[in-house]
Amino acid sequence: MPHHHNMIKGYGNEQQFLLPVNAMEWLSENDITYAILDILSLLDISKFIDKYREDGRGSAFFDPRVMLGILIYAMIRGEKSSRKIEMCCHYDIGYRIVAHNLTPDHTTIYRFKKNNSDEIKSLFKQLSRIIVESGIAQIGVLALDGSKFGCNASLSANKKLKHLESELNRLFDESQEIDESENKDGNAQDMRINRLPEHLSTNEKRKKVLIRARDKIIERNKEESKKQEEKIKEREKEERESGKLKRGRKPSKPQKNPSPDLKVNVTDPDSQIMSTTNGWIQGYNGQIIVSENQYILAALLSDEQNDKKLLVPMLNELQELFSGIHPPILPHSFLSDAGYYSYQNALAENEYSMNFIIPPSKERKIHEYTLDDGNVSRMEEICKMISNGIRVTIAELANIGTFVWRSFMDREKNATNEEICRRIMEARVRSPTGRELYRKRKYMVEPVFGDIKHNMRFRTFSQKGKENCEGEFFLAALVHNIKKLAKISNITTVGHFFSRFLIHPQSQFPLFYQPRTVSAMRGLRSVNEILIMLAISYTKV
Repeated sequence: MPHHHNMIKGYGNEQQFLLPVNAMEWLSENDITYAILDILSLLDISKFIDKYREDGRGSAFFDPRVMLGILIYAMIRGEKSSRKIEMCCHYDIGYRIVAHNLTPDHTTIYRFKKNNSDEIKSLFKQLSRIIVESGIAQIGVLALDGSKFGCNASLSANKKLKHLESELNRLFDESQEIDESENKDGNAQDMRINRLPEHLSTNEKRKKVLIRARDKIIERNKEESKKQEEKIKEREKEERESGKLKRGRKPSKPQKNPSPDLKVNVTDPDSQIMSTTNGWIQGYNGQIIVSENQYILAALLSDEQNDKKLLVPMLNELQELFSGIHPPILPHSFLSDAGYYSYQNALAENEYSMNFIIPPSKERKIHEYTLDDGNVSRMEEICKMISNGIRVTIAELANIGTFVWRSFMDREKNATNEEICRRIMEARVRSPTGRELYRKRKYMVEPVFGDIKHNMRFRTFSQKGKENCEGEFFLAALVHNIKKLAKISNITTVGHFFSRFLIHPQSQFPLFYQPRTVSAMRGLRSVNEILIMLAISYTKV
C-alpha cells in the first residue's frame, strides 16, 4: 500500500522566478530596511564624500549611504563583529537590500566606522534637528540621564605612574643594546616568533604606548590642579566679600607634579575606571537628553565618572541644537536624577531658561509635601518677582515673613545660599506638579538605555580611544532615533513625510512645547539680601 506523507516540499534549485524580480518586495512592506533607505536618502552626506578625491583618481570607494545602511542595520540586529556583518551581506536579505547588493569586506566596514566618527556625529545632529523642527519630538519636558559603557580594555591594564616611569627607563636603557645585538647577530627574524600585537611589536612602539599613558596622567593632573586653584580663589573671594571665614576644611593646594600612585590604562589611556551596579568596569560615561516621546536630542561621551560635571556640557549641546530654529524652541521643564544636583547646577537654569526638577537626595528620601514646603514655594515666587523688578505688596511680604524669619534667620547664623537653594529644589520636587513631572523621567530616558543596551546589545565599545568610541555611541543614538521614526506611521510614508518637511519648512507640523517660563532661581545669589528685606518689611507691618 503506497504511503502519502503530508510533507512540505521545496522547489528545484533551477526553478526560475522563485523570488519576485523586484528586490524591494523580498521583505514585508513594513520592514525597517525601507525606513533606513528613505531616511538616508534625505540626509546630507557631503562630509563623507568630501574626504575623497574629486578628480576620479585613486581606488574606488563604496557609497557612504551603503556603508551607513549596513552599519545601522547591523546595530539594529545587535551585530558588532565586522566579519559577521560581511558574511550577512552575502546571505541575509535585509543586509543585501540596505547594501544595494554590494558586499564590502570586513576591513572596509571596520575602517569606515573608525575613520568617520566625526561625520557620524554630525549625521546624528542633523537628524535630531530635523526631528525637532518637524515637531515630531515633544519637547515640553526633557530628561537627562547617563549610563556606563565598557571599552576595549581590561581593568588589569591600569598601571601606576611609577610603574610606567620605571618601565620607560628600562626600555630606554635596553633599546640601544638590543638594536645593536639584532643587527650584529641577525636574529631580528627570531624576535618575531613571540607574535606580539603590532602596536607592541618593537621597543620603540612599546615606548610610544607608555609615553602616551604617562602624558595622559600628567594632563589629568594639570586639569585637576587648575580646578583646585579656581576653587581656592572662589573661596577666598567669598570670604573677602563677606568679611568672615567660611566653615569647613580649606581645600588643599594643588600638586604641581602628579602623584606616583595615579593610574592610567595603557591599552586605552582615554578611558577611566567606572563604577556600575554590577561592579567596576573600564570604560566611558554616555549621556543623553531625550524628549517626552523618547527621541534622543543630544548625546555626549565622557571619561568623567561624576554626573554632576556633565549637566552643563549637555545643556550646551542642547542649546547648540536649538540655536537658529524659528520659531524658537523653549522647553519648560528639565528633569534629571539626584546624581546631577549641585548648587552651581541649580543656578544654571538662569542661563538656559528652563525649570529644573533635580532632587537633592535620592528618590526614596523624598518626603510628602508639607506646609513648610508650600511656604518655600511661595518664598521662591516672591524672590522671583523681586529679582525681575516686579513690585511686591507689603501684605504679600507679611504673609511669608514669619516663615522666613523662623526658618532662615532666627538662629546663630543666617542660612547660606546653598541651603536655601536646596530647600527650594526640595519643595519643587515634593510639590504635586513636581512629583508628576519627575515621574515622567523613568519612562522617558531609562527605556532608551534599555533599548540601546538590551535590544541592540550595545554594552561595550569595539574600538579604542575616546574619539573612535564617540563614533560608535553617536551611531547607537542615531539608530535609536531611526527606529522611533519607523514606528510613527506606515514605513513607506516616512520618506514622503520628511520630503514634505524639507521642501516646506513652514508646513503644518506643530511644535509640541509649552510657553517659556521665567526662571525661578534668577537672582538666587542675592537671596539672603531678599530674605533680609522680607523680614524687615514684616517687622514694619
